[in-house]
Amino acid sequence: MFQFAYLFLILLAALPLGRTFLRQRGGSPVVFLHRLYRDLAYIAVAVIGIICFETALTISLQNYWFEELGQSYRYWLALGLRSAIFVTVLCSVGIFVGYNLRALCRPLPAVPKSAPWFAAFVFSAVVAFSATTLWLPLLGFLGAAATGTSDPVFGKDISFYLLALPWYDDLLDIVMTVLVITIALWAVIGLGLYPRSGRALDHFNDYLRQPGTQVLRMIGAVEADAPAQSGTIWGRWIRQGLALGALLCFASGVSRFLGRYYLIIDGHSQVVAGGSYADVNFWIPAYNVIMVGWIAAAFILMAAACATRIRIWLLMRPSHWVVLCGLFVVLYLGAAIIPSTVERLYVGPNQITLEQPYLLRSIAGTREAYNLDGASMEEREFAVSAAPLTREDLDKSGATLRDARIWDWRALEPQLQQIQGLRPYYTFAGVDIDRYMIDGVQRQVMITARELNVEKLPDQAKVWVNLALKYTHGYG
Repeated sequence: MFQFAYLFLILLAALPLGRTFLRQRGGSPVVFLHRLYRDLAYIAVAVIGIICFETALTISLQNYWFEELGQSYRYWLALGLRSAIFVTVLCSVGIFVGYNLRALCRPLPAVPKSAPWFAAFVFSAVVAFSATTLWLPLLGFLGAAATGTSDPVFGKDISFYLLALPWYDDLLDIVMTVLVITIALWAVIGLGLYPRSGRALDHFNDYLRQPGTQVLRMIGAVEADAPAQSGTIWGRWIRQGLALGALLCFASGVSRFLGRYYLIIDGHSQVVAGGSYADVNFWIPAYNVIMVGWIAAAFILMAAACATRIRIWLLMRPSHWVVLCGLFVVLYLGAAIIPSTVERLYVGPNQITLEQPYLLRSIAGTREAYNLDGASMEEREFAVSAAPLTREDLDKSGATLRDARIWDWRALEPQLQQIQGLRPYYTFAGVDIDRYMIDGVQRQVMITARELNVEKLPDQAKVWVNLALKYTHGYG
């Protein structure tokens, strides 16, 4: 409705940007970048104002509609929850990402001081808007009440699995996404824009500039002529990366911790619904081992970020961190391979014995869920008929009995393939069940068609004549 007004506002905000490009004649690149950022900020403010206006207009119209329906309370409840999620995610993600971006851009004077914060809050606004769809899981989490029934493995109430666990998973997904994107920005800015050194990154305490090497890869970056200054820049960058890596490892450990509860909902067994013998005795301990591995990795990385001696010991020699990474990989793969191997080689051949307690538990849980147990359940025996069957009863139902299907269509298809295939390239796509009048009586029959499958022709027979002319139709 206001498209032309929005377009005019954006064009008006873009006027300073055009003037900046027209007046750029051999000036300082740093000054040009600062002016460019300022002019782009004008456009961004105009866009944000348009979004705010559209949001306010939408809220007013929806509020009017729900008031007409007498459901304004539900609308404002949902809007309040969505607003609370938006503001919380906007502030927390914006502060976290903004702090990290500001620390990364501090050695780069070409980047305005407010640019990292502005970019961080734009990114956090996108994340917060996508997170507003979680208001329903949040409502369920806030309104969760104990059901009085607990799972037999962890002792958690059923409400935890239905209402709390999904909310925890959604929060963890947001945290993991923000951490991964922040680490990606850390790597791109550090490796792409920071000063180069003639030595490897692990010698960050003593960087030396080689003659003829371009020290700065971004216009206006801090001059790193002194080795100590260059080492300080790289030292801060490495400490920040270690801290971010520690947070990511810790979040991965929490993810594995929550993953244990999903084994109770949907385990690895093809027989038991929920936790099986392998899930309870092997997969849950394996998840615990992986979780401890992630937490240990987070502790090591955070200790290296905080303590200089640990950081130097870890990074000065590749053998130190290679050994630690190798141990973690072996631990992770072992915790993933051993339970699946045990389940295939030991549990599979002994399912009747090993899975019986868990199968009975699953059946009891199903009966309780459908209220098929206890005083409300009544069992009765019903006779097939009021009187015993006689020959006359069978004669009366002769038409029905003669039409009773004895053959199994699933077993008939491979049998037909064996006795009626005749040639390797003849196949039966499937068996259908139909009814036809035979000798004046409607009979149930199974029918199928023998078809050509040119893919099964020998390789020497796959020529153009056979594929395009000959093997395109049946010969009777």
